[in-house]
Amino acid sequence: MAIRKLTNLSIKTRPIILCGGSGTRLWPESRRNFPKQFIPVLKGKTLFDLTLERLKNIKNTLTPIIITNEKYKYLIKDSLNLQNFNAKIVLEPIGRNTTAAIYIASKITAKNENLLIMPSDHYIGDNTLFVKKINEILRQDNFKNWITFGITPNHASTSYGYIKLKNKHVKSNLFEVERFIEKPNKLKANNFFKSKEYLWNSGIFIGNANMIENSIKANSPQIAKYCDIVLKNVILSKSKSEYSFNLKDFKDIPSISIDTSVIEKSTNILCAHINCQWNDIGSWDSYFKCFPQNKKRKVIQVNSKNNYIKSNNKLIATVGIENLIVVDTNDAVLIAKTGLEENMRHLITSLEKKQFLELTENNFENRPWGKFENILVSKKLKIKKITVNPKSRLSKQFHNFRSEHWFITEGKAIVFKDGEKKKLRKGQSIDIPKKTVHYIENYTQKILTFIEIQMGTYFGEDDIIRIEDIYDRK
Repeated sequence: MAIRKLTNLSIKTRPIILCGGSGTRLWPESRRNFPKQFIPVLKGKTLFDLTLERLKNIKNTLTPIIITNEKYKYLIKDSLNLQNFNAKIVLEPIGRNTTAAIYIASKITAKNENLLIMPSDHYIGDNTLFVKKINEILRQDNFKNWITFGITPNHASTSYGYIKLKNKHVKSNLFEVERFIEKPNKLKANNFFKSKEYLWNSGIFIGNANMIENSIKANSPQIAKYCDIVLKNVILSKSKSEYSFNLKDFKDIPSISIDTSVIEKSTNILCAHINCQWNDIGSWDSYFKCFPQNKKRKVIQVNSKNNYIKSNNKLIATVGIENLIVVDTNDAVLIAKTGLEENMRHLITSLEKKQFLELTENNFENRPWGKFENILVSKKLKIKKITVNPKSRLSKQFHNFRSEHWFITEGKAIVFKDGEKKKLRKGQSIDIPKKTVHYIENYTQKILTFIEIQMGTYFGEDDIIRIEDIYDRK
């Protein structure tokens, strides 16, 4: 397959959105199967939604490429559909950090395209200022260099990497980079902040696709080598908008960040300075700074102060506590002291050792047709609340180990059962015996919800034997 073709068109910019991070430092809200970029944070919008909105104001751009884990495919598609946004999606079978993602992006674009590489899970408070700076840089012709974006620090943070600047190019308003510094200790962070000579490293880059490819080949040849192997066997969807790869080959790619493998070694680096509100939302402390909780939430505090409390449904009451973070979800609660975000790593390690499913899975799961939420799980019974989007349907399937009973709570449905179709509405129900071929369809423009009661000896999702699926799942 020809991965790249030269083009005679004027040079345009291809946004590359990195959307594969697991965001476990925001546990229990963010989990590996539902990471922080997909959590609603602002008026029902996610960080990924806000990233897409930002792109709409960047000038002269081509269809974006979103690089993500294949397990997030339908979460991505939901956001794209919601915003009527067109994009190409690169589906990684396993995460291999940012160098591999950026190299693959450089290979599936035209040589003379400029790539705007940005994470999907950062918060930028002043979109106007940020977009203005991006557009200003894109009007220049400096893309034989890596252009990185540095943020003016507003406090002495130990959570971010830093960039020390040197000579400024007056015409281009870009700085040469003296060096990159990994996350510093408190003393160094204070010195950096006071000196005014350092910027936070945002992880946002611009560069020519050909330059980026050659830079990664020169500085990290093993990553380039194994990425080239997986690209030889890339699987393109019928629409040529989705790229999939062989898992066995993908595992051979070294997992290294672009900063470590390339940026810190390269000499062709320039830095654009942006003075705007920016946060990578890498901890609950930073989350609450960006998204203060609504005062109408169900929280009562008595003789308590400086607490940050997030609850979706439950009433939370406190007495005589201070400087705590409390995050309540349906199946887990985090209680932590403020300012101890680095200790989250130790917590995640402990959860991994204990093999708690709550680290990776939620009690709900998004599907291409909607979502389900587990209400009760026992050895012989499982109860779900299932929501089906308008004009959507589940796959035609059967189960070997369980029977099901469906009770409609909202909307109207068509149920297919052993070759016959039946319409159901709110308050009506139907039994689906074991091994019965079935599906349910929402044929209306309104949401359909129903309660599914499963009875049997095994309730795993792998007991869904699909006969026909409009979403091409196995």
